[in-house]
Amino acid sequence: MVSHSLYQMKQNGVFDKIKGIWVGNYESPIALEKILFDTLENEYSFPIIKSNNFGHTDKKQVVPIGTRARIDTSKEEKIQLLEPCVQ
Repeated sequence: MVSHSLYQMKQNGVFDKIKGIWVGNYESPIALEKILFDTLENEYSFPIIKSNNFGHTDKKQVVPIGTRARIDTSKEEKIQLLEPCVQ
């Protein structure tokens, strides 16, 4: 269950080490972003972006894991990759 995984991440200090979250699609009776907000309980100030083009959906976008990126929710292009992700 997603809520258990998020609470486990919170208990293990994962949210203390990150600077932002990028949420994709997830099939669930409760919206993933609601589960996330309930877990975080306004304890963190990093940006959270909801995107409909990655996750459990037909139209997918590749998300490079481990690549440095900048999240700026005030800009039209909210996520900018800061280094090459393909060699």
